[in-house]
Amino acid sequence: MTGIGIVLLLAALGVIALTLVRALRAARPPRRRPRRRSAPPAPPERPVPPAEAERRALALLRSVVNHEEWAMFRDLGFICVAGNRPASRRGPGDGPRHRYLIYPHLPVVALLPRSLAPVREYCIQFPEVGGERSRALPAGDDVLAKWMTLRADEDRLLAYANVANAGCQVSLGRIERDLGRLERWQRQRPREAATIQP
Repeated sequence: MTGIGIVLLLAALGVIALTLVRALRAARPPRRRPRRRSAPPAPPERPVPPAEAERRALALLRSVVNHEEWAMFRDLGFICVAGNRPASRRGPGDGPRHRYLIYPHLPVVALLPRSLAPVREYCIQFPEVGGERSRALPAGDDVLAKWMTLRADEDRLLAYANVANAGCQVSLGRIERDLGRLERWQRQRPREAATIQP
């Protein structure tokens, strides 16, 4: 046999072997992958009407914040809280670096702790996710989310918020009026507490 004959014989044997492998693969039933059992779909929940969502949000806010903060929100529409970060590096005995006005659906306003002069606004939103589109949380939930984040991790909230000068979204006139209302409200509170007690 010549060299050409050997090459042709090897090529023919390769073609036959390839045809046999393909035929065997086609004749063999396909391997079935084990099916993953998926959890049954959760039944869709009916959306809560906005008035009921707000009622629930206010009930939750009332159950979490202290009595004075709840009364402040109920009477004034905002909460004023002290931050946890110390005013200087010497330690927590120096008092907080800022106090904050927490409004629903508005930026958190940072105030100097003694003079209550507004210094910054921290814009942060907590949208309700789900359904066809995101929408704003009920007012009670928005205030509670900001309150909890300031209490739990003030530094992180301030690091991730959009920062602006005071008066950018909450006017300086409104802040001044609200601080005046807060001062009058705080002066009346001891008298109200004394009249409630026997």
